[in-house]
Amino acid sequence: MSLAELIPLVNNLSQSDKLSLFKLLAAQIPDAELQVIFFASEYPVWSPYDATEASNILMQMIQDDQETSTHA
Repeated sequence: MSLAELIPLVNNLSQSDKLSLFKLLAAQIPDAELQVIFFASEYPVWSPYDATEASNILMQMIQDDQETSTHA
């Protein structure tokens, strides 16, 4: 039976049956393969912590805008 044939059948299952099916399928996948699937990718996340150069530029822009507003 192909996956295309299984999808409509799975869609008709109750939530508890879908969970049982998920557990059954997950148990058949070796742990090493699961680790590759779920933990292989790392994504850098930018944080403003210690971004002093960016904060200095922002402060300078604010000061320039305030000076322009006062002289206008």
